[in-house]
Amino acid sequence: MPYGDGVSRTVIAVIAIVVVVAIVIGIYYALTIKPTPPKPVTNVTKPVTTVSCPLPSNTSVIISIENEPPNSVDPAVGFYAGEDEIMTNVYQGLIMFNYTSINSFVPIIASSWQVAPNYTVYVFNIRHGVYFANGDPVNATTFWFSIYRVILMNQVDASFFTNILYNGTEATVTGYAIPWGACHALAYATGNSAYTSNYTLCAYALANVLSNFNVHNITIQKLMSYPNQAIVVLDPYTLEFKLLNPYMFFLQILAEYPASAVDPVFVDQHGGVVPNQQNTYMNTHTMGTGPYQVVQWVPGQMVVLQANPNYWAAKLPPSESNIMLTPPKIKTVILEYTSSANQIINMLESGKAQLMGPLAIPALPPLYLPSLEQNPCLRVVIEPPSAPTWLFLMITLDTQKYPLNITAVRVALVHAINYTEILDTVAMGAGELYVGPISPGMPFYNPGNLPPYNYDPNLAIQILKSLGFKLTLPNGTVINPNGQPLSLTLTYVSDDPAQVKIAQEVQIMLSQIGVQLTLNPVTTQQEENLISQPCTAPRYPQMLIWYWYPSWLDPVYQDLVVQTNAMYSGIAGNVACFNNTVVNEITNVLPFITNETLMTQYVAEVYNITYQQAPDIWLYAIRQYWVQSCYVQGVFWNPGILGYYFPLMYYNTTACSPS
Repeated sequence: MPYGDGVSRTVIAVIAIVVVVAIVIGIYYALTIKPTPPKPVTNVTKPVTTVSCPLPSNTSVIISIENEPPNSVDPAVGFYAGEDEIMTNVYQGLIMFNYTSINSFVPIIASSWQVAPNYTVYVFNIRHGVYFANGDPVNATTFWFSIYRVILMNQVDASFFTNILYNGTEATVTGYAIPWGACHALAYATGNSAYTSNYTLCAYALANVLSNFNVHNITIQKLMSYPNQAIVVLDPYTLEFKLLNPYMFFLQILAEYPASAVDPVFVDQHGGVVPNQQNTYMNTHTMGTGPYQVVQWVPGQMVVLQANPNYWAAKLPPSESNIMLTPPKIKTVILEYTSSANQIINMLESGKAQLMGPLAIPALPPLYLPSLEQNPCLRVVIEPPSAPTWLFLMITLDTQKYPLNITAVRVALVHAINYTEILDTVAMGAGELYVGPISPGMPFYNPGNLPPYNYDPNLAIQILKSLGFKLTLPNGTVINPNGQPLSLTLTYVSDDPAQVKIAQEVQIMLSQIGVQLTLNPVTTQQEENLISQPCTAPRYPQMLIWYWYPSWLDPVYQDLVVQTNAMYSGIAGNVACFNNTVVNEITNVLPFITNETLMTQYVAEVYNITYQQAPDIWLYAIRQYWVQSCYVQGVFWNPGILGYYFPLMYYNTTACSPS
């Protein structure tokens, strides 16, 4: 999730599930301004307890310096990393990831849940005594309202529920994203059968219900209890989800902010719900059940979170609580935003900021970690190799245009890259080699244990020689003097120091095999525009340095499918425009397979094909890292929890020696 603005937040439902993900990774680090390049060091950890460091001026306040100011913190609209972080601390859903675990959950607003063996029905029991910061109560109807609202607004976060709670193809054809069965529920509750055939009538009738939401209204009660729809209110404290397709990662979606409880009264007092439109008031105002509230917002500069003084979970007995319901220890969180890397570094080193954020996509690339690591008052934390990775870096190859439509050319290129050199000089200890398209440490990663592509320039030369290309090597040797020279162009974002360095290194590496590489630096907006074109367009990037990470923890759907299925070609996720009939057939059904053995077999087959076809050059997966004051404790990383989770943080004034 990115820095700066992406494309329109109104999504086309079929491809919405990945469009913004692709955009946001493309604009990774876009606003960073590089200072003087730091000198590399070999160590990653250091002792800090014997060095004098200034105490925080106020241990009730923590400041995180970040570079991605939010545009929206509405769970129906907000999508970028900085926005996710705020919503994670303000809003709550039924469940949440259990601390650092990526495959277990703890109850939040739910007290318990049951999952059908075929993964099509999920039933949740709702806690009694949950309320919003303003005191408004929460029950099963709150979630019916909140999730139907996200879908009907049809902004980027509706994509989380595509083909799960609403039909994406139908939404594209009709122009409305409507929870499946909701039109029939309206007909049942009102006696007006026109709702089942007129989608415009249905969409606006549902919006009217949501905008005038009264749980005591008999018609609305009848509507919510209709049994054949996406979400059914079985009783005030029991909620049933009925999925269009079996989906075993649905709990992962419910643990994310689009499935959060939003106060119906607050929404209806401030604009209500309109199909296909944002609520501008809700973009900048919050009313959640979570541990913090947004109390101040200076656009582009600062957001202030204050501990919720009416936090319902603070009153829970220990037997009903868990670590993710812990009330905030630090009462005020200030998120300050800047596009200057020098300012970020100065804020950290001076102690004016205690964190560098947001997590998922930190404000500074790894190139700056060595210099920060040398400051004894800071802790540079890099997750160990055993931890799951989330973000990775690749070079996409346009498989639809000459000469990269020739598989052998692409295979030659993947063997011309010295991956270890790039890992050492750019990742600075925060990366690892990988085989895409799934991130290391995630379920279903590389089931066949394929090795990363090896650096073999002689093999690359032999392949290109066999294809008849004219290659002029650095020593003056000319291969196939009567052939056509191989010239390529690499596009990259010029404001990202990591991309700049990689581009320069790749240019040298390809020159070693006689390939002339032209570098094409662009802005993030230009990059976005380029990959929004058809893959065969003359200006579509031949080669593009590209960051990627999924919206939620489904590595099959969010990593593998969207990067290899032709339906998602271009900005939707498959930037290489890879189009393989077998892969397309498999990935069309793969997300909704629930037999893990069968899924593993299919994933392995897709892996084998893409490995041989080489649509992408997989550079390295980025091990999560962050920077914090040595006094700050309670910071943790979970790729399912986007951004810092502030309630668990606290100051330990003995962790550093005060001056």
